[in-house]
Amino acid sequence: MKDFLQSLEKKVEHFEKVLKKERDEIAKLDTQIKEVKEELASIEEQIIETSKQIREHEHRIHEILGKLKRVQKATIEAQTQREIEMLERDRVRLLKELREHDEEVKALKERYEELSTKEMKLLEREWELEEKKGTLMHEQEMMMRRMERILEQLQKRIDQYRNIS
Repeated sequence: MKDFLQSLEKKVEHFEKVLKKERDEIAKLDTQIKEVKEELASIEEQIIETSKQIREHEHRIHEILGKLKRVQKATIEAQTQREIEMLERDRVRLLKELREHDEEVKALKERYEELSTKEMKLLEREWELEEKKGTLMHEQEMMMRRMERILEQLQKRIDQYRNIS
């Protein structure tokens, strides 16, 4: 009986070590998941802000195109050289502003794509970590069940030993 109890004690200690190791691993995964979620929240905010900036620049481009049409129409209807020169300066200024906004929209769209790609990678990372955590939790649950069975067996043996004595 003494040998049995020593053997059982070793098994229990082993299970405790394994369970502690798995709890530590789960805690580590929880920390990593939290970090990934925080980074995802930050990226989502950046994506929203970038999208807002794109819309603002595109709206401004639309306004500039409208002004260019009006300037072109006024240039055709202009009657003096002075009016034509003034409208031509306006047209050049508007075209320059249009190019600037167009370049800004291109840069913002590239940033948006980069952020979206980074977001997808982080989502995949989060899913992987969640899957690992689920696997570890399942293993931990299985270990707990095995521990319960061992304790039940121990109780049966103790009860048998008491009945014999």
